[in-house]
Amino acid sequence: MIRDDAQHKETRRVSEGPASPFFFRLLRLRLLLKQALIILSMAAHLANATHASEPKSPPNVIVSDDFEQWSWEPITFSMRQSGKKRLKAGKRLPFEHRGPLFRVAKGFLQSGRMVEGDEAFKGRSVLLEDCQIGLHGRYSKLIEPGKTYRYEVSLKGKGTFHFRAWVGANNPTTGEFRWLGFPDLIKIEATKSWKTHAGEFQLPEFDTATFKLPAKTSGAIVVQEGHQIVVDNFAISLLATH
Repeated sequence: MIRDDAQHKETRRVSEGPASPFFFRLLRLRLLLKQALIILSMAAHLANATHASEPKSPPNVIVSDDFEQWSWEPITFSMRQSGKKRLKAGKRLPFEHRGPLFRVAKGFLQSGRMVEGDEAFKGRSVLLEDCQIGLHGRYSKLIEPGKTYRYEVSLKGKGTFHFRAWVGANNPTTGEFRWLGFPDLIKIEATKSWKTHAGEFQLPEFDTATFKLPAKTSGAIVVQEGHQIVVDNFAISLLATH
């Protein structure tokens, strides 16, 4: 017991004695390293916060159709005439009607039949059969020659979804107009269940030695006779050039 007390006093005396200069240098170095780590951590946090707060450049979306908003509008004279011919030929009208009114998706002159509930992709969708939509107004003067576009669309049904360009050109000398072609920019076979498709397209090249293309060409969604396609979330973006 006496030995233990003596050893304890000796140990205490050594531990309480003056520390060596090496110990102080080591302690100071450790403190400097800790401060440096704190500063670096704060700098990284500020950099991330600044980067997150910077506004991102929005994508150049030129088409964004979700077919959620519909309204009842008066049936036009041309729709009445073409509708009579379709009914006489035993075909169904491509749009819903109620007396002198028909239902149309926002932004379109004519847009097929509204679908909702379990048959829709989400909310509301549009059922197209034996028709074309968007050529006049919605997709008019849309596609620029030489530019690359990205598309995305959700589809289901029977048949083929076409997004087709109406390529017309003028002779600058005579003023004569001529159709140069109607190429499919997008062509997708629909499946029985919903599937979202994405890709890119460009307007094909044409011989413009005599007839000059306009600055922008119109397009339309086309669904042929005997085909039934339900469409939703159709979007087109102009890809940035470098």
